[in-house]
Amino acid sequence: METACRINHDRFNLSVGLFFRHPDETNLYREALEARGVEVVPLVSESKFSRAMIKNTIEVIKRQNIHIIHSHDYKTDILTAIISRYVDIPIMTTAHGWITNHLKSKIYTWAGKKSFKYFDKVIAVSPKIRAEVARHGVSDDKLVLIYNAIVAENYQPGEHSPGYLRTRFGIPADHKIIGNIGRISPEKGQLDFIKAAAILLEQCQDLSFVLTGDGPDKARAENLVKQLGIENAVHFTGHEKDVRPIFRDMDLFALTSYTEGFPNVVLESLCMDVPVLATDVGGTGDIITDQETGILIPSGQPDQIAAGLSFLLDNPQKAIQLTRAGKDKLMKYYEFAIRVNKIENLYEQVLEQHTRGQAK
Repeated sequence: METACRINHDRFNLSVGLFFRHPDETNLYREALEARGVEVVPLVSESKFSRAMIKNTIEVIKRQNIHIIHSHDYKTDILTAIISRYVDIPIMTTAHGWITNHLKSKIYTWAGKKSFKYFDKVIAVSPKIRAEVARHGVSDDKLVLIYNAIVAENYQPGEHSPGYLRTRFGIPADHKIIGNIGRISPEKGQLDFIKAAAILLEQCQDLSFVLTGDGPDKARAENLVKQLGIENAVHFTGHEKDVRPIFRDMDLFALTSYTEGFPNVVLESLCMDVPVLATDVGGTGDIITDQETGILIPSGQPDQIAAGLSFLLDNPQKAIQLTRAGKDKLMKYYEFAIRVNKIENLYEQVLEQHTRGQAK
């Protein structure tokens, strides 16, 4: 969304195609885009891979006079690769990472990765993802590394009053709050976060833990909290449209994932001046360097999550130092204007290469 909003409109008109069963159908994402002045183009069909969807999308491309297709997930990658056989325009994708919790997603992910070789350019959001894309036959000249980024000006701690979490859950003023934000799903490792919470609560009672998000593992996570007998100290907020008030009340943030692309939530935490502990998966290690910009640990280790959080709690000045260094790194490499400029230049390059190819 931010790319669509912040792209240089003197150079490009960027429209966002969304899948719907009916042209007047809406969702929160469409409403947010249109509220910010972004054109939403409904791609209408009962199924994403039906002949009708392919036909309708081709008609939209011709009607809108589209010059580049830029897809963003395995389903749209597959559809874009198919459509490129019928329309002579360059195609790009961004590989953000992959979630394979069940057989269907594993098949789609495999097919999506196989489609990469048909794209003119593939953007990877971290070096690890770049290596995985290359492993599926994409040549170096087609691969581009452009990190995810954050609009830092949108994450200013001073613009949000503290107290949202403490008021909502009755958290005592002397408790430190440790948070986890993200879809509650197996790949995000929230069960490890809860097990680490239990370990820490045996050492110190003046702690509260907050999980923000929703997802297929939520019931399992709530049951684990009950089994461990820590219901009074672990709170679930559900989905939150705006997580900045959540960060404002946090003393520490823990990312406990088993897989990631390039997690924006870590950038958000640093912007909001919240120290970070994270697992070394995906592109997380490009943001968090252990003992330099946060605490970095292996995934799947609740005891190490607890030990890392305990270190940050026991060494508040060190935690502040790490967070400041992380924020400095963010502003140097991961501010959104840097990402948008790189994407704009890539669009120009792809169009120029395509024009040269047509001339030949």
